[in-house]
Amino acid sequence: MLIPYNTDAPIYHWPYATLGTIILNVFIYFQMLFLPEAQQELIYEHLILQYGTWNPIQWLTSNYLHVGFLHVLGNMVVLWGIGIIIEGKVGWWAFLLIYNGLGIFQCGIEQTLMIFAQEGGSLGASAIIYGLIAMAMVWAPRNELNCVLFIGWRAISLDLPVAGYAGFSLAVEFVMGIITISVLSSMGMFVAMTSQVLHLMGAASGFGLAVLMLKRKWVDCENWDMFNVWKERHLKTREELAEEALTSEEGKAKLAAHFETMHGQFRNFLAAGEAAAALSVHRRGKIQFGPNWQLTEEEHVHLIGGLRKAQKWDDAVLVMTEYLRTQTARAPVVRLALAQLLLEQLKRPRQAVKVLAKLDPQSLAPAQQGLYAKLSQRAQQEAEENPFEAVSDDI
Repeated sequence: MLIPYNTDAPIYHWPYATLGTIILNVFIYFQMLFLPEAQQELIYEHLILQYGTWNPIQWLTSNYLHVGFLHVLGNMVVLWGIGIIIEGKVGWWAFLLIYNGLGIFQCGIEQTLMIFAQEGGSLGASAIIYGLIAMAMVWAPRNELNCVLFIGWRAISLDLPVAGYAGFSLAVEFVMGIITISVLSSMGMFVAMTSQVLHLMGAASGFGLAVLMLKRKWVDCENWDMFNVWKERHLKTREELAEEALTSEEGKAKLAAHFETMHGQFRNFLAAGEAAAALSVHRRGKIQFGPNWQLTEEEHVHLIGGLRKAQKWDDAVLVMTEYLRTQTARAPVVRLALAQLLLEQLKRPRQAVKVLAKLDPQSLAPAQQGLYAKLSQRAQQEAEENPFEAVSDDI
């Protein structure tokens, strides 16, 4: 017998429900053990999964009844080793839904398939346990299980990957199922259901549920699930995974949606006259999207006007400088306005002189040429009075 008792899989939730389920199963077994035989027979008659009928109550109750001490012991020790992986990822309430859901689904299918049987039935949590083993194989195939292997009275400690333990367990059931059916068939007995068939049905249910939860992102296996391990994505760094996510079709769609959302926020702030908020969105857009984030010429002019109206002079200078680097349609007018702002609002005449030096007055309208002449004369005069002003070539 191969018993798992611990794992190196990350456990984010202490296994309260796993331990509670084990205690409940053991408690029910011993309660049944000390009941009079007549009461035991009555309970078994009504609460185990009876073939030839259809009773949804039995789909739940039969999972908590066991036929002997070794039956309940074997199920519960394996439940601990596997349950800590499952509950460790999803928490106590989700684990209880999974545990009981697997049992109810398995029993419902089983009783439906055996609706025309004349006799027979089943009980125990074995199908659920195999369902959980299959789930652990999907969610944590490369994680280690600390196991004890009993050979007679000798115990050997060994570590196995979850996938190795699950594969071994399922292979044993498959082989034993074939042998059992073959032997019974050779004796002239037709058996539709054996314990091995039920265990494999439970494993199939668990496998399907694990894949569903993984694909729906109801569980986070941090790229250590079966599919990502198969693709060797568990070996990639965070930076490589982030790059992969951005270049995927889903990543591109999310990025495009985020881009449109931010651009919409920017336009809304501009329309509402909230230039400072619009500038904040613009700056975040440049950080997040780099050269892909570009304002239209009209948006640039609108933002400059809003900042000037709000008297955000330093911010206006930065946006006007950005405009002159990226736009051309109204560059002469913007450069003239920038020089005027530097001279009149920020008291930076030498910088204003430098800005005006890059401007061809012939590109201006007559009225603007007059303003250019006045600003040039004033800037030169005030620059001579303050020769120590620092200037930048970027403006």
